Amino acid sequence: MDLTPVPNPSAPYWLSEPHKLASFCSSATVPEQVDIAIIGTGIAGVLTAYHILKSYNGEKSPSVMLLDARDACSGATGRNGGHIKTKLDSLKSWYEAHGPEAAAELVRWAEAQRHALQAIAEEENIDCEFQVRRSFDIFFDEAHAAELKAWLAARKEDGVSWLKDTQWVEGPHLDRITGTSVTISTSKGDVRAAKVVYAANGYVAGQLPQYRGIIVPIIGQNARIIPNEATRQRVPSVGTTYNFHYTGDWADYLNPRPDGAVIHGGGGRSFRKDGADRSGTWFNTVDDSALISDTVAKDFQTFDQEHFYGWQDSETRVGSTWTGVMGVTTDGLPHVGRVPGTDNQWILAGFNGGGMVLIPTMTQGIAKMVLDGSQLEDTSIPLLFKTTTARLSNVFPGVTGT
Repeated sequence: MDLTPVPNPSAPYWLSEPHKLASFCSSATVPEQVDIAIIGTGIAGVLTAYHILKSYNGEKSPSVMLLDARDACSGATGRNGGHIKTKLDSLKSWYEAHGPEAAAELVRWAEAQRHALQAIAEEENIDCEFQVRRSFDIFFDEAHAAELKAWLAARKEDGVSWLKDTQWVEGPHLDRITGTSVTISTSKGDVRAAKVVYAANGYVAGQLPQYRGIIVPIIGQNARIIPNEATRQRVPSVGTTYNFHYTGDWADYLNPRPDGAVIHGGGGRSFRKDGADRSGTWFNTVDDSALISDTVAKDFQTFDQEHFYGWQDSETRVGSTWTGVMGVTTDGLPHVGRVPGTDNQWILAGFNGGGMVLIPTMTQGIAKMVLDGSQLEDTSIPLLFKTTTARLSNVFPGVTGT
């Protein structure tokens, strides 16, 4: 496996306005010899060079070469979130894995990094937007939050000094303290919202991590099958929709169109080994940029020719074929209502391929909840659909945390 940098990386925000030294090359060829060569021009390589050169205080310094396969700082340093912060989860992990003394050392080390970068930025007068801010860990999973709250309280009772600046905050006015209106990033900028409804079905796990493994994205494949003009003129159009149940595992559907063509969807029998198949080509993926299988549309085409009256010699063709993302749940029911542990977020997602027969009046109930704070029980939405903490433990095997 080739682990060298690829030639055409994506463009991160931080590098959208390249520094004047981004592609700097001191010479057309490398010198035959240098005192020190540093491979990599991210924070590790650059600060190593900085401290090497700084330590000489005007004396003749060694020759130092910085090398990078691409532009300066084009790796992880130029692609991360620009965030210097240690999570409470990490503090707990350090404490439990290494003991209180080692954890204290790690905490001191982590804190020193922020101070060191701040000192360099100020000493060198670097225009880098370095800002010291208050920081929050926001927990959306109630059980996870309760575990960390209890651990923090116990350690403070033990007198762990390096937690003195850590505070647990909760309650009805939390949003005024943390500013927890939700910030939504879009291609045209960021927007903050006091209330948010997550209605992206198979994509919601990418927005709400607590639904990972609960609402799993899957890919389905459809095709438009078109009989020839002679058949459409000679044979009555297909007049009803269908579900074709091949076995207990496989079912396709068909939706006729006024022009005589049909939309055929499903195709599991063409690409799944059995009912337990969880291939990454279609399960737990949102990659709808490619077809699941080239055989799906051909199988639809053959099926229609063989089973519809007058289509045997219809010279059917595949007008188009495509894939799309759906959301499935282990219990076959959608998740609807207020996101557990939140006051200002709601969800309707996980329709298991049947959203069209679930959504229209559901949205009326969601609107009521959002507008006047009603509970799901105050609407006509079936209680079975309610998203709850208990249902958030109903995970697809092998998908947890992905």
